[in-house]
Amino acid sequence: MKKTIIAVMSFLACAVGHAQNPYLPLWEHLPDGEPRVFEDPDHPGQYRAYIIGSHDMTYTAYCGNDVRMWSAPVSDLSQWRDEGPIFSHYVNGQWDTMYAPDLVETTDRRTGKRTYWLYPHSRGWGRVAMVCKGDRPNGPFTPVNLTADGTRCVDGSLIDFDPSVFVERIDNPRDADYARGYRAYVFYGFRHSTAFELNPDNMYGVRPGTQVHDYFLPASERYGVVRDPEGTQYPALCRGQNPGDFNFFEASSIRQVGNKYVMVFSGYSGPDYGLSSTNSALRYAYGDSPLGPWRSGGVLVDSRGVVPNENGSHLTTTNFAHNTHGSLQQINGQWYVFYHRAPRGFGNARQPMVAPVKIECDKRSVAQGGKVRIVAYDPYAKNHEWTAAAADGNVYTGAEVTSEGFQIFGLNPYQKYSAGIACYVNGNNWMQDNFDNWDNNMDLAGITNGGVVGFKYFGFGGLAHDTKGVKAFAGTAKGDHTMLNLQLTPGGHGSVRIHVMLDGPYANETWKGREIAVIDIPADARQERATYSVPVPAVEGLKGKHALYLVTEGADLRPTPLDRNPYNRSPKPQRPQGLFDLHSLEFTKAGMACTIDEKPIVKITVDGHEVALPTQPQFATNANGIMDLGHYQAYAPLHEGSTIRATASNPAVKIAVGKVVDGRAVVTCTYKGAKRVYKIN
Repeated sequence: MKKTIIAVMSFLACAVGHAQNPYLPLWEHLPDGEPRVFEDPDHPGQYRAYIIGSHDMTYTAYCGNDVRMWSAPVSDLSQWRDEGPIFSHYVNGQWDTMYAPDLVETTDRRTGKRTYWLYPHSRGWGRVAMVCKGDRPNGPFTPVNLTADGTRCVDGSLIDFDPSVFVERIDNPRDADYARGYRAYVFYGFRHSTAFELNPDNMYGVRPGTQVHDYFLPASERYGVVRDPEGTQYPALCRGQNPGDFNFFEASSIRQVGNKYVMVFSGYSGPDYGLSSTNSALRYAYGDSPLGPWRSGGVLVDSRGVVPNENGSHLTTTNFAHNTHGSLQQINGQWYVFYHRAPRGFGNARQPMVAPVKIECDKRSVAQGGKVRIVAYDPYAKNHEWTAAAADGNVYTGAEVTSEGFQIFGLNPYQKYSAGIACYVNGNNWMQDNFDNWDNNMDLAGITNGGVVGFKYFGFGGLAHDTKGVKAFAGTAKGDHTMLNLQLTPGGHGSVRIHVMLDGPYANETWKGREIAVIDIPADARQERATYSVPVPAVEGLKGKHALYLVTEGADLRPTPLDRNPYNRSPKPQRPQGLFDLHSLEFTKAGMACTIDEKPIVKITVDGHEVALPTQPQFATNANGIMDLGHYQAYAPLHEGSTIRATASNPAVKIAVGKVVDGRAVVTCTYKGAKRVYKIN
């Protein structure tokens, strides 16, 4: 067991420069992210942003064997570092699956000691309520409420699905908890909301003298329909508050904002702004204390990407629906909502997303009419607010789904971007999954006639100074001779015209988009990856940030039949056929060449014969304990005297060939800090 843990833990990746959405590498699948800011234990006085989540690593089910953590310095929110699997649990020959976790810090005023409490949400039988503690944000963590054999939680462990913990700092000397310095509360539940004050002596049980608050927030089966038993009373709600306004589903998380408390949760939304009901949204409530009473605040973010439709008559969606989970966190004075998306609606390959929000909180108590108002933040908009409104009167005020991530002043235009950061996609099957830790790309495959692919936003106006964790960058200037370069593969179905639109996909009163270029793909174009370039002088000298849309015109094709799973869609690769596949886009200027970014190819021979290497890594099971995308299984006849040779197409790949032992050997290849281990037997 110890050898297995050491092998798994060795796959830590180096820091990556990445700030757009998704804000972690496109091969990393970290859903259920809980954001925190803690002091860097290795650099006192400096702070890091941490994201703690589950880990979609099986490809056939939710989550995986580990709680995963990434972190970045708050001074540069593009430098995310993989902290690795910070916790896993092995018992009775199996690894537990870990669902949505939480992590909090307590500081004992009497001793000054900081302790980090991890709530890993193990799905092992009898271990859902597991709680762990450690001395650093990234562990190691030790369970505090398991029996000696590690098989179940001790009596008094009640915490259940999607735990969220709030630590309340106590600064009033008259408060009974002043000497300790804090109180703590836990919130949890799936289609049923529960909360209680934690026993501060163990951080897992109910505090003596307090009670469990069951049916804490009203739960719903769909928007506006309460699923709790008829006649259920809700003492945690403000007087006169309609229980049908909350729509709780799962994913509790709580934060303090000013003198109030905000509860974030996955909640059914959509009909309140004219769309179908979905749990792909986060909602929020606000109150005067961690235990309420609460008022409904509305939708925080709908991960489906709500915008007006083509003519502005109604609102529509531009992204994929499945589920979502996340919270609020303030970093560098800016509030963000964290959530996740599921490309092509495939729930076993979810990715972390982030968007800025504006929070207004008055000083009146909620009981006296005080409110917390949360809307999408745009640094260039009037009042710094973005909304989506339709002619039918429906208005969406939640966070905007963009390609920006932390790059809230717009993406640096003079960089290369994968098609996988698209935030407006009207083809639900185009976006392809990626589990290759040497290739930070995701294709949009099979784009069809009328297809719209949008990227919001590019910072053509640049950023003069480092701001809010975003590094300064130059925009586009008059005379740059700016070119737009699309890397794509023609589909072989006749000629294709791609209309490059600025600010909107449609040139009408609703969207006010304008065509700035056209890219033509001839009918006889080879069906191979190529770069198509076109001048775009219209982007030179623009102020602020602007959206870019690619609108496809070509032959109508019969849709590709795709397998479907009624819940998570098919785990089989979904590669539809269409007019073209889009790989990446990049702006360049005079004297600037397109970025060459080719994935290294490894070749292994055994006794002069080439070994067939798999294209996909091994995925996690509860038996194999895999927690990283670096394990590949290959087969070849080996004996003690076999000669194994390995080469790579890129000399930057470092290769180590192990000895043959019992008919098995290992070849380790490292590229930019990311390891691949080819196990040959």
